[in-house]
Parts: sequence; C-alpha cells; structure tokens
Amino acid sequence: MPTTASSNYGSTLTHGGATIGACMVIDFPEIATGKAVTTNHAGGGVAESIPNGLITLGDITLSVILAAGVLAAINTKIVNKTVATTVISNGVDIMTFLGYFLSVKVEAADATGPDANKATVVLASTGGITLS
Repeated sequence: MPTTASSNYGSTLTHGGATIGACMVIDFPEIATGKAVTTNHAGGGVAESIPNGLITLGDITLSVILAAGVLAAINTKIVNKTVATTVISNGVDIMTFLGYFLSVKVEAADATGPDANKATVVLASTGGITLS
C-alpha cells in the first residue's frame, strides 16, 4: 500500500496574507494538553489525573530564505507586534494559526548552501492551530 509522507523542505510562509517566502520547518510545534490532578484518599496510593482540556501550542522554528525585503518585513512585524493569520504549507499539510514573530536571526553561509542567505525565525501562536 503506497503512502504519502510530508517533508519540511520546500515550505512557504505567509503572515497576514503577505508571502514571507520559502522556508524549511526546523522545529514543528508541540501540541499538548494539560492535566488536572484528581488524586484523593480513595485512590489507594496511586496518583490520578485527567486531561484538563487546555490545549497549548509550542513555538515554531523556521529557516527562511532571505530574498530581497524579507528581513526588513519580518523586523517590521516584530517591532509593530503584528499578530496575524499565519499559514505554513509544504504542499501536503497546511498549518494555520493566529501568530506573531518572536525572533529573527540571520545565519552565516555554510558549505551546503554558500550562496543562500538564510535566517532562523521563531513564531508563536496566540492559541490553537488548524491542521489540514
């Protein structure tokens, strides 16, 4: 039975409807729920818990190719504290969330891509994420 696997290479990033550019997802967000401790004296000495229903979403780290104007656009969004609909698509999966830029760091050239200017970008979500 053939299967389709998604890759983090060749992804695109849009923020507030504006295309930021081509990127590679370095660190996918952790989607987790918290727990409520329900241990009581009748538990027989065993700690008990149940999901508390609060979903948290970890930060998303990307490597973005710095085409002309991309660094300035990201910096402006950081300075202006812009929160906007963010879409990351790799052609197979689409992550959509309301998010903002936490940081951008221009990376030095390396042997695998000495002609490509890249930056490590970290995004945060204001809440949940839609996966499609």
